[in-house]
Amino acid sequence: MNVTEASIEVTAIPLTDIEPNPDQPRKFFDEAKLEELAAQFRSVGQLQPIVVRMVGGDKFQIVMGERRWRAMHLVEGATTIEAKVVSSVDDEQAFVMGISENIGRADMTLMEEAQAYADLVGFGYQAERIAEMFGKTTDYVRWRMDLLNLTTDIAELVAEGKIKADFAWYLSKLSPANQKVAVTRYMKGDFKTETDASTFAQALRMKENQEGFFSEKELSEKEKEDKAKERKQAKGKVDQVERAGTLLEELAKMTPSELADLFEGEVGKQLDAVERVRKAAAEAVKKLRKAKAMSEAKQLTVRPELEVEPEEGEEEPSEAEIAEVAAEEPLEAELETAA
Repeated sequence: MNVTEASIEVTAIPLTDIEPNPDQPRKFFDEAKLEELAAQFRSVGQLQPIVVRMVGGDKFQIVMGERRWRAMHLVEGATTIEAKVVSSVDDEQAFVMGISENIGRADMTLMEEAQAYADLVGFGYQAERIAEMFGKTTDYVRWRMDLLNLTTDIAELVAEGKIKADFAWYLSKLSPANQKVAVTRYMKGDFKTETDASTFAQALRMKENQEGFFSEKELSEKEKEDKAKERKQAKGKVDQVERAGTLLEELAKMTPSELADLFEGEVGKQLDAVERVRKAAAEAVKKLRKAKAMSEAKQLTVRPELEVEPEEGEEEPSEAEIAEVAAEEPLEAELETAA
């Protein structure tokens, strides 16, 4: 049921006769934004009425428009507010209408959105239906509700906007102990990018699920020699990459006309070569970022639910297992927007 389907009457109601809905999904109201709206009311008046319903015989409860109601209290001399009075609206319908108004608002926090979806589930709605109601994908709704697995203090940081959506979701998959580990590093500024933070959280999750990713078995002398040789060769390749990077930096300093003159007749060929390097470098960076996170996670002493040293004898997961875990994770863009 929506507002247009209800019996509607528009009237001016005393502010004192109206109370907010205690089940209002949005709990945070930006004081600066409220003052901006109040200034608009002072200048041009109330352009859009709020929506209320009768409760207790002589009182009204807000169905939609609590922000406007709060802002009107800031207008000097204001005693009434224009409102649409709807009838035949029960608690569930009022709640759904309230969510409909707030979903998508810039000032609705991630945690308020997550709780709103969860409350609808409590009313018996399925994630698929909720997604359809609000123009989201089913996965989007489920990912938001996953945020309710965050510890209280971390959820507050998310609500305050100090932790972004994608990293928050990866945190929600961790044990409380590892949530704290990851957030402590995040708040200290240990990660250069949001992607680095999310990758570290993924590595912690893998550690929880698989209890380590590097073999701790004792190597034979021959195996140690082979490992040392592999490491030396790998470092040598990195040295070559650095030299290639220096050459590319020199090319980047040249103007297009200089490059056209330098590679006359072969510009396309050189462009293809550099493009191959760019793609390979991007893939290498992606894997090295994950390797760095795995290495850092391995060094931590905090394990799922327990603060103890990790046991030995744990095996590194296969590439297939890593790929399987990665396939389960949402893309960053999907976490920030809904289809």
